[in-house]
Amino acid sequence: MKSPSIKNILFYGTDTLSTAVLSKIHTNGYNISAVTKHSKSPVYQFCQKYGVPVDVFRKSELPFGRSSSDFTGCLGVVASFGHMIPGKVIRSMSHGFVNIHPSLVPKYQGAAPLPHTLLNGDKKYGVTVLEALPRSFDQGRILHQSNFDIPTSMSGSEFWNYTADNMADVTHAFLRDPSRSTPRSQDLSISSPAPRISKLQLKTLSRVCPHVQTADQIFNISRCLDLYNLSIVVSWQGKTLKLLSITPINDPHLRELARTRLRSGQFVMWDGVIVVKCADDTVLGVSRMVLPFKPIISAAQFYRDHCSGRVEKVFRMEYSSSELDSLASPQKVQTCR
Repeated sequence: MKSPSIKNILFYGTDTLSTAVLSKIHTNGYNISAVTKHSKSPVYQFCQKYGVPVDVFRKSELPFGRSSSDFTGCLGVVASFGHMIPGKVIRSMSHGFVNIHPSLVPKYQGAAPLPHTLLNGDKKYGVTVLEALPRSFDQGRILHQSNFDIPTSMSGSEFWNYTADNMADVTHAFLRDPSRSTPRSQDLSISSPAPRISKLQLKTLSRVCPHVQTADQIFNISRCLDLYNLSIVVSWQGKTLKLLSITPINDPHLRELARTRLRSGQFVMWDGVIVVKCADDTVLGVSRMVLPFKPIISAAQFYRDHCSGRVEKVFRMEYSSSELDSLASPQKVQTCR
């Protein structure tokens, strides 16, 4: 970047990740103008509340009806915007244009790095500040990069908020002195895409089958779905059951109990948690669930009210043989998005 004394920022963003970054920039006294996708976005609402000039994105025009010369002394910043920034906007920024991306690029380039991070069960991830380039997503030179651990107990929604804070902090650290960064090119030969996940793909992901998927695979899917306020679903006694508050169980006693006494998909009650045997003798704990048109109930209440007597205690899902083969393959589970 050209100067450590940047005061003017043109910001592009839309969601709550964007808003966390914008709030941090705003708190530190920069002169900000913002561009967002629509007037109902969190970024637009923030700007209205705090008096930040804001414009709605139009591909064919520079923001606010300005000319290129109006952006002299300006740095462009984009964070979780959802559109490619027009080349003429990027070229108008005299201090350059940076992208705040929540992954360790070249890993997870694209619109949905966080779902892919959780689906693949990554233990670490990061936030990268990189150059924004015309007509390309997430392929510019790396200017700054920070690594973070992903706590294994963290839900999808918690991971989203954690990432919002990390993106804001990394942006602040970079802006203190952009000229100190040493740009380095990405090794695009090892890049991995993170495309947007469609509603149909999310629905397919949510239909898990403990007979062929491991506890870790189901847990990773549940964390990904939580980003979208969705849940794992299984079939039980002909009903669709949503499983909430799930986690893999590594207790040796419970794993041995499941290995010797349960079939895959079968479950028992243990210390207030429903213990489900999954593929490869792995074990999943479920502490809350939802039956159709019913409120959330605890695992203990579900077991007490619905699993007495000779009721078969098995979660299953009706799949074709080809669908089961797809679910059983870890590569398919990771890329089915």
